[in-house]
Amino acid sequence: MRGFIPALLVLFIFAGQAAFGQASLTYLNVEGGYYKPSLGYWNNDSYLTGFDMKLGGGLYYGGGVGFRVYDSYFGRLSVGQFSTSDKSEPINLGGLTREEYLKIKIMPVSLDFLYEFQTLSKDKIFPYVGAGASINFIQRTYKRSANTGLDEEGSDTGRANSFYPLVGVSYNVTNYIDVGLEGRFPIGSYKQAFSTVTEDPNSFTVETVSITGPIVSLKVNLRFEPRGRRRSASSRYRGNYKVGRRR
Repeated sequence: MRGFIPALLVLFIFAGQAAFGQASLTYLNVEGGYYKPSLGYWNNDSYLTGFDMKLGGGLYYGGGVGFRVYDSYFGRLSVGQFSTSDKSEPINLGGLTREEYLKIKIMPVSLDFLYEFQTLSKDKIFPYVGAGASINFIQRTYKRSANTGLDEEGSDTGRANSFYPLVGVSYNVTNYIDVGLEGRFPIGSYKQAFSTVTEDPNSFTVETVSITGPIVSLKVNLRFEPRGRRRSASSRYRGNYKVGRRR
């Protein structure tokens, strides 16, 4: 997944130009913050509860590109990454000592639409609101060990869609650098399949795992277009046409 992130950012630049047509590339963005997905099944109903394990929130980081669509309307393509894990203490179960380890990694690939307010622009403060959607790539990594020496480990992957409102504010440090704070609340879930202990090797149960929860992050935007320039992207093309008088 590490090599996947820069590859996606390069793809976003070209895909964004095609998707928005005349929209102009406005800024590169990096962010770091905190994400606390519910992961309700794992924390409330799974075998983890018997081992006193808990999957909590943690570091979220990512980056992307922003496009001016028209005047104060922007599009943003981004990718992020989050992971959470826990490991149990050795537990004795009928003479068998067991340890459990579980890690969940979430990588959202997101498309956002933003509206930026200009009411406080003289103070270099730019509040904004918006909404977005993500395709979340999920990876589960687990390991079970016992004093018998029969260890088990593995991983599986899946995907989940999520949707969210967002709100933020940017401060214009210079014409080409913004710093800001943003909050969003993804709502979504994914299906996790488990094999059951039966004579049928194809027998599975399926559980729903929620990834709903808040993300709060600090952002830095490196702008290609200075703050003082507020025109629609299509206005770049007006100079290509000659205007003459009708005779």
